[in-house]
Amino acid sequence: MLKKSLVVMAISTVLSGCGGSGGSNEEVVRASVNAGQDVTVIEKNEFTLKAAASPSGGTFNWQVTSGPSFDGFPQTGEELTVTAPDVKGNSLAVLKVDYLAPNGELVSDTLNVNITSNNQLPVAVVKQTAPEESSKYKDTIVLSASESSDPDENGQVVGYKWQLISGPSNISVEDTGKVTLSFVHPLLAETQTAVWRLTVTDDEGGSTTTDISVALAKNDEVVLAEAGEDQQVLEFDTVTLDATKSVTVDGQYTCNWQQSSTGSAITLANNTECKTTFQAPDKEQNTFATFKVTVTDSSNRSGDDEVRIDILPKPLSNLNDSGSSTCYNNSTAISCGDSSFPRQDAELGRDSVAQVISKEGSGNLAFDFTKLDADGKELQDDAPTFSCVRDNITGLVWEVKDQTATSVRYAQNHYTWTFNANTAGGIQAFINNVNGLAGGYCGGNTWRLPSYTELMSIVDFGRNSAHVLDPAFFPNMPDEAIQGHLYYWTNQTAVGGTDGLDANLTRAYVIDMITGNDVPRAKAQTAYVRLVRGNANAN
Repeated sequence: MLKKSLVVMAISTVLSGCGGSGGSNEEVVRASVNAGQDVTVIEKNEFTLKAAASPSGGTFNWQVTSGPSFDGFPQTGEELTVTAPDVKGNSLAVLKVDYLAPNGELVSDTLNVNITSNNQLPVAVVKQTAPEESSKYKDTIVLSASESSDPDENGQVVGYKWQLISGPSNISVEDTGKVTLSFVHPLLAETQTAVWRLTVTDDEGGSTTTDISVALAKNDEVVLAEAGEDQQVLEFDTVTLDATKSVTVDGQYTCNWQQSSTGSAITLANNTECKTTFQAPDKEQNTFATFKVTVTDSSNRSGDDEVRIDILPKPLSNLNDSGSSTCYNNSTAISCGDSSFPRQDAELGRDSVAQVISKEGSGNLAFDFTKLDADGKELQDDAPTFSCVRDNITGLVWEVKDQTATSVRYAQNHYTWTFNANTAGGIQAFINNVNGLAGGYCGGNTWRLPSYTELMSIVDFGRNSAHVLDPAFFPNMPDEAIQGHLYYWTNQTAVGGTDGLDANLTRAYVIDMITGNDVPRAKAQTAYVRLVRGNANAN
C-alpha cells in the first residue's frame, strides 16, 4: 500500500500590470515522504524498511504506533533492517516514519507489518509416578504430565486434559484438567488395561496428544461386603446398620442381614435393605449383638461381613421424669427434635423413652406405679380399690387418701408443721396415729413426712387439669375451695420467705399441687399431708 501524507504542488504566478508589460514565474515545492509498501513477515525473521523523501537531505525517524513492540525502536535512518518480534498469534503492527526536510518542514507516512506466528507444538510426556510396583485393588495410581514442554522460546504449556480411551467403566476421577491424574485401582474380576489420552495445550493454542497404558490387576475376591464399624449404643437408641459401602465389580448388589449372636432376638426394620435400623432393646446390664450381612452381586457371587453392636443401659437413675411430652419454640408447640430448639425436657430422661421402657406397673409416660392393698400386697393395674401406691422407680410407697370423714387419713384434713406429738392438729400427731394403726397401714408403720425431692417426684407436669397428681393413683384430692389452696407439706424448712431471711426458721416448703411450684409457708399455718414410706436416702 502506497500512501502520501503530502502532495507535491506546483504553483505558477503570473504578474501583470497596467500600462506596461513584463513579469516572472516561480515554482514552490513542498516536502513529502513515502514509508513504502505494507510488509508480511514471519515472526523473528528480518525484513527491510526503506523510505523515500523529497527534497532530499533531511532526517528519518521510525516508531511503532500500534501492535507488538520491536527491539530498538524508535530508530533513525532512511533504510533499516528489522527483526519481527516473537508473537503468540498472528499480529498487526503499524510503523510510522517522520521526515524532517532541510527547510524544517515535517511530514510523515505509515505502513502495516503483518506478523505471522510460527508456533511449534508442545511436546506431551506422560509418566506413571505411583505406585512404584504393579498396582492392585485400592492402590492410588498417579499419572504425571509434568515433563511436557513447549519448544517455543518463551512458550509454555498452559492446559492439560485427560481422557479415558478404553478400560474398566468403574474408574472414577474427580478432576481431569490438572498436570497430574489420580485414580483408585478399581475392583476387577479380570486383568484389564486402562488407556489414558493426554492432550497438552500451549500458550498459542497449539496442542498435542499422547496415550499411556496402565495395567490393572484382577482381585481374588470380587464381592467385598462391608457391614460398617462396630458401634456402642444405649438401650432404646435407634441403631443403623449400613452396608452401602460394600463393593462389587459393576457396583450392583443386594443385601441380607441376619442376627448372628445368640440371646434375645432383635427385629430389623427390613433385613433385605442394605441400610436398615433397629431399636436397641431394654437392658439392665451391658450386652452386645452381632449382625452378619451377605452381599450378592449381579452375577450371583456373594461375600459377607459382620458388625458388633455393644448395648449399654441408659443412665436413667432412680428419679422420675417431669411428665412433659411436648416441645415448644418461643410461642407454640412444635415437633420434638427441632435443632433450632434442642435438648428440651420432652427429649430427655425417662419420658423420652416412655414408649419402649419396660414397667412393673403403669402410669403416664415413664411414671411406673403399682397399687397395693391394705396389707401392702400388689394389685392389678386396673384395681378400682386400693390403699396405697408404690412408685417402682424410687421404691417409695405413698399414702392414698380416704373419702371417709371419720378416717384418720381423711383427704380434707390439714395440719400445722409441728413435730410435737402432743400438739393436736400437728404433723407428728397425724404420723403417730397412722403408724399406730393395728397391723400397720399397708403393712408398715414407718410412715413419715416426705422430703422436698420425694414429693416433687410424683408431680406430673404433663397434666392439663385441676392438679398435677395422676388421679388414677392419687384419688380423693381435697376440695380446693375449702382452704383456697392445695398445698402439701414437705420436711424441708425454708430459710427465706417472701419478706426476706427467716432467722427464726418459721417457714417450711409446701408443694402447690395445682401448679407444681414450691412455696415457703408459715409453719403455724395449715396445709395438707401425703405420707410416704421407704428409704429416705433412695433419692
